[in-house]
Amino acid sequence: MFFFKSKIKVSESALLNGFTDCHCHLLPGVDDGVKTVENTLRILDMMHRHGVREVWLTPHIMEEHPNTPEDLQHRFENLPYDGPIQLHLAAEHMIDREFCLERASKLPLQGDKLLVETSYFNPPINMKETLRDIKTSGLHPVLAHPCRYQYMEPEDYEELHSLGIIFQLNIPALTGIYGPAAERNAQWLLDKGYYSLAGTDTHSVTHFRHFLDSKIPKKLMRKIERFLEELKQQQG
Repeated sequence: MFFFKSKIKVSESALLNGFTDCHCHLLPGVDDGVKTVENTLRILDMMHRHGVREVWLTPHIMEEHPNTPEDLQHRFENLPYDGPIQLHLAAEHMIDREFCLERASKLPLQGDKLLVETSYFNPPINMKETLRDIKTSGLHPVLAHPCRYQYMEPEDYEELHSLGIIFQLNIPALTGIYGPAAERNAQWLLDKGYYSLAGTDTHSVTHFRHFLDSKIPKKLMRKIERFLEELKQQQG
């Protein structure tokens, strides 16, 4: 009797071929992501070998990591990478009491978007007001990894989507790396067609290797591949 594999490793798929990673923490030594230049270069080499085309480095700007756009830009410009992946700098902005739209607008994502996040456990009091302010400024708010917010219910996602808030998929969420609740939410959002961007949210060599070694059901893998192919066509 022949048994066919129902799951496939990310590393054995073509999932990342031509991929643009719009969310990762590869700028070394600035937040809870990669700590050394050597590890940044190792991850970029691994990404290249699996077909990644572009990477947006999105370090945190938040109370715990009070980075400034100027310092992040300086560090980015001095990153000694000369490989084939196109690198860009943006930031992941926490909507907290330190959030400053004027400062945040200096590090947009893809020119006209702003990557934002909230606490995983509680929404900020001024969340909707802040999102409206971002839109009024001419930028499009992108909610990072919405599947991970434990306070959100389907109706919350539906309301935000109806308001024009862009949702960003953390692909590792679909492997269960963040737990079953986040995995279910991510699959629901994918099935609803609510995602418009994707990233790996890579924080370390170990994190990226774990993602590559993860197995995804073939049926789900095909869904992700179709979504990413649509993104590639939109991004040209």
